[in-house]
Amino acid sequence: MAETKFIGNIQKELTGKYDEVTCSSSECLQLINDALLQLFNFNHDQTILDCKKALTIDKDCIMAHYLIAYSNAGHYNNLDGMDYREGYEEAEIASSLAKRITLTDWEKGLIEAQVHRFCSPVGSVPLGTLNKNYANAMRSVYSKFGENNVVVAALFAESLMNLAPWKLWTPYPEYKEGIPETGELVKVLENALKQSPQHPGLCHFYIHTMELSATPEKALPCADALRETIKDHGHLLHMASHIDMWVGHYKEATEVNELAILADKRYMLTSKVENNFYKMYRMHNFHFIVWAAMFNGQLGKSLEFAEELQEYSNLEGVTAMLGNIPFGMTYSEPTRVIIWEVLIRFGKWEDILKRPIEQNKELYPSNIAMARYARGVAYAALGKVAEAEVERDLFYESLKNKTLAKRRIMNSYMYNPETPGKCILDVADSVLNGEIEYRKGNYQQAFDHLRLAVKRDTSLVYGEPWSWLMPTRHVLGALLLEHGDVQEAEAVYRDDLIQYKDNMWSLLGLHQSLKAQNKLDEAQSVYEKYQKASVLADIKVGASCLCATKMCS
Repeated sequence: MAETKFIGNIQKELTGKYDEVTCSSSECLQLINDALLQLFNFNHDQTILDCKKALTIDKDCIMAHYLIAYSNAGHYNNLDGMDYREGYEEAEIASSLAKRITLTDWEKGLIEAQVHRFCSPVGSVPLGTLNKNYANAMRSVYSKFGENNVVVAALFAESLMNLAPWKLWTPYPEYKEGIPETGELVKVLENALKQSPQHPGLCHFYIHTMELSATPEKALPCADALRETIKDHGHLLHMASHIDMWVGHYKEATEVNELAILADKRYMLTSKVENNFYKMYRMHNFHFIVWAAMFNGQLGKSLEFAEELQEYSNLEGVTAMLGNIPFGMTYSEPTRVIIWEVLIRFGKWEDILKRPIEQNKELYPSNIAMARYARGVAYAALGKVAEAEVERDLFYESLKNKTLAKRRIMNSYMYNPETPGKCILDVADSVLNGEIEYRKGNYQQAFDHLRLAVKRDTSLVYGEPWSWLMPTRHVLGALLLEHGDVQEAEAVYRDDLIQYKDNMWSLLGLHQSLKAQNKLDEAQSVYEKYQKASVLADIKVGASCLCATKMCS
């Protein structure tokens, strides 16, 4: 028989209209609804666990098979999926059951469409082709049921998102539609959100869709909906900050990630599931809160969570992850570099020089390279040019480590000699050279290096957090100001405030550059904005980069 229960045991107002799911018992149905909410939370491992438990109650629970297949296929953050072989098998079971079990028409549509996501043998059809075929099949399902079924709308939207993860729009500053389906995706989500403005899946997917666009603020109601209604699903909570950061709400981004971290800690206490893909999302929350706190000028909070991430991704943790996540080290090891970025952001030069450097070149290539970069910047800021040049040589030596090749932060690789200038450590290269040449008095060379750093930084593949946490314009602007190039500094800060709205660092720099040009009325107006933006700062700030030591003394 079919019973109706709203998704995830949360309020009807949260999810809106939800059609019946065919199930044999209320207990089984509850598990399916919980599984679907975890699917929208991108906790696919838990979705599978819930569905397998449901199958112990009802071996013919067709939506359990459907969701297991769904969760094993690729998704926005992992197109390779978890287990396409199990996905294919479960999709076939669901398809077979659909021929002999009475189902709702929309369930049949989803099951028939999902067959197009898989092939046998696995790998015999390119994933891009499978994703395209599946999206086309889901378009047909949506045309029949999507206007009145927000779950169908959400799943169709996700099929469109998976056609071009993180490339739905062309990069800053163009923001054009990245694929022909982008406009369709926006329309599907916006129409469904009119019916169910707080639906967790719709809100999650709309945030991902609009965060890369020229108008991320359009998704702020979705961010607020998740912030206000989700309590125990950490990744959904965290998603609010993907919009917060692009509308200048750095305080809110910090707060919601703290809530997400607590939610995931509660989840861990009950689930005991540690080494799975969802661990990556838990690490992501720490990474994100550091990024946001740095924009707030919060040294204490930035250090607290950067150090906690160090512990969370220690040798035992990352090697354990490798058991269940083949590419675990690829992502987890590079996140440890953020401690160096925090120390640079807040001008902790002596702390940088005292901090131990990882010695295992096979496990920690990203950290070794960033340590050398940070030490070079620290020595340069302290006026010790010879020592900085030694660290620069060691930095270049670290780039020869072949294990760097596949390491990445979000969507940008740490280093790849085959794509010069396109990677994270290429940004470091330009900044380090700029810092050293500046201390040597070679100002034209220094600023050329730093302008290149800005170009490389802003051209990194879109990711959140941005793969380079401290905007390089903050370095360029501060040293231009210190050198007396106030007009270019003003332009640099205005550009940065377009990308990172109302950030305290560029507001300070803009105020200083305007004041230096005797533009006193605007300087005062900007200073008032700076005071508001820096209310959480726990350090004294003299420049947008503390490497401008004359301004910070």
